[in-house]
Amino acid sequence: MFAIVMAGGSGTRLWPLSRRGSPKQLLALTGETSLLQQTVARLGNLLPPHDIYVITSQAHARATQEQLPQLPPDNVLGEPLARSTAVAAGLATVLARRESDEVALVMPADHFVADEGALVSALQEAARTAERGYLVTLGVVPAHAATGYGYIKVGARLGKGVPTALVERFVEKPTAAAAAAMLAEGGYLWNAGIFAWRVYAYRQALERFQPELAAALDKIAALHRTPGWMSDLRSIMEPVAAISIDVGIAEPAAADGRMAVVPLDAGWSDIGSWSALLEALSARTGATLVASGQHLDRGSERVLVHGGDRLVVTVGLRDVIIVDTPDALLVCALDRAEEIKPVLDEIAEKAGERYL
Repeated sequence: MFAIVMAGGSGTRLWPLSRRGSPKQLLALTGETSLLQQTVARLGNLLPPHDIYVITSQAHARATQEQLPQLPPDNVLGEPLARSTAVAAGLATVLARRESDEVALVMPADHFVADEGALVSALQEAARTAERGYLVTLGVVPAHAATGYGYIKVGARLGKGVPTALVERFVEKPTAAAAAAMLAEGGYLWNAGIFAWRVYAYRQALERFQPELAAALDKIAALHRTPGWMSDLRSIMEPVAAISIDVGIAEPAAADGRMAVVPLDAGWSDIGSWSALLEALSARTGATLVASGQHLDRGSERVLVHGGDRLVVTVGLRDVIIVDTPDALLVCALDRAEEIKPVLDEIAEKAGERYL
């Protein structure tokens, strides 16, 4: 068994802290170490360092190696082009040169988990299910009617006494009303984007559902790793479309009855926005105001302050996000934190791309 950690995201919804040169997985948002370091440390409870691979953009390969000195340098894989998760998982498997019957654990680098023991147990169950030939995902037991996550409709159980079940279908990010209806009905889980499969099972899924990607990976596997070979790899990848695991593999596999889901109840969050970060940290600490850096407050609630050396003072605020960096300040209503990503184009146009 081995693991692939996908660390190619840009984390634009966590601007102005997460930027092109310092994406969120490299930041210490939930503790003393970065989200990437926390992810690899969790996997260390299951696997030795030489069985853990990280695939990231070539631009961040050096910073990733510096954060993970316990991994062999060759286990940090540079991706020449961003082509979404299905491509990243396939490319990492080819570059790692693992055996076809091995189980691969595939997960993002930038998630938060409060109960790491529960995650390890769920991954072990996912690996056992993957050994039976299924493509497996983890589904988070929903804490509320979230609209920022996709959902999984749970189908028939795979056996007595085990919670693992077939995936009946995947549901795209819902409206608030649809999310509330799914919670009331029951039998739905949040889609965590964490997977397990045997190498050959994923390969078969690629050949069936994404044949162009499968053919490109065959060409990459045949490359001789001589000086300049990364240029050839880039040329092969350039015409490949961006394909996510969810849409390109998991949804059609579920329709074929080949997708299984393991429930996860571990205080999980994808830290996809500042509001999600506040929710995760508040759940861990029990406090409705979460602050870092130099900060003083009087009577504020449901507030996140991420500061630095400059003193930030808050008085009587409710449902507010404040992020102070040396060159940009964000002040945002908590319920509008999802709007940061679309405003970045305007920032680039009016203030300059240096702020991105």
